[in-house]
Amino acid sequence: AVVSTQSGHYGRGKKINSLAISGQGRKKLQVLFKTCKPFQTVSDVSKLLSWLDSMYFDMAMVNYPYPTSFLADLPAWPVSRFCGAAAKQSDTLTAIAAGSQIYFNYTGTSKCLDLDSDPDGGLGMTAWDVQACLQMILPICSDPAKDMFPKEPFDLKSYVQYCENQWKSVAQPYWLKYTFGGIYGFNFKSASQIFFSDGNLDPWSAGGVQQVDGEVCGYDCPKFLIKDGAHHLDLRGSNENDPSSVIEARYTEIEAISRWISPLARQRKVDF
Repeated sequence: AVVSTQSGHYGRGKKINSLAISGQGRKKLQVLFKTCKPFQTVSDVSKLLSWLDSMYFDMAMVNYPYPTSFLADLPAWPVSRFCGAAAKQSDTLTAIAAGSQIYFNYTGTSKCLDLDSDPDGGLGMTAWDVQACLQMILPICSDPAKDMFPKEPFDLKSYVQYCENQWKSVAQPYWLKYTFGGIYGFNFKSASQIFFSDGNLDPWSAGGVQQVDGEVCGYDCPKFLIKDGAHHLDLRGSNENDPSSVIEARYTEIEAISRWISPLARQRKVDF
């Protein structure tokens, strides 16, 4: 494919920035990415870079085996469709532009790319931003030496400052770690009957619990890694295109929950 992990996206950023310094270059970017508004300044072009970063993450997160529309109108396996569109192009920048069409205009009904719109659609991220600031601060960074994104280190001090200025409250960067994982952050010995599931296609799985055993969990904490599973695929409704791995995960989850509530059901004489 034209877009390689180590050079494609990061190289795209360099090429976009080089075009952004001239009016002719900014016009080329508008035509290439079909943006609704022209790029008047270099700062305007930064919106495109930000939108592309969000698009990559969101598309990977909702890489489901069937069409969905809660973030954007997307086809089944949108990442594969993105790569297929990109691979037909002759250079990296054109490849990224062609692939981005899958995200913002798969249906062909969008006249242009509105960079003022939220790539997350109408999901409503305000509540998440509050929680990610005050309770679940997750250190997310990037490094072109290790991934395909521009260098962006995580600075806890500045992130806490942003959160406290934004929400006028005290950020608690270690609340999640100490509340659920003990002082060392990965100790569930006092916990029991928790089902840990992750999809191996889900970007968030990097922050999941990778291993659960008697040394970590107090009692009965199953762990299931869903092959071909994107974000919370096991919690979505069943679909005829579901991979066998998510069907197996759901059965395993049902078995675990039934095992946990059966004693209560017998005590209360409730038929489950």
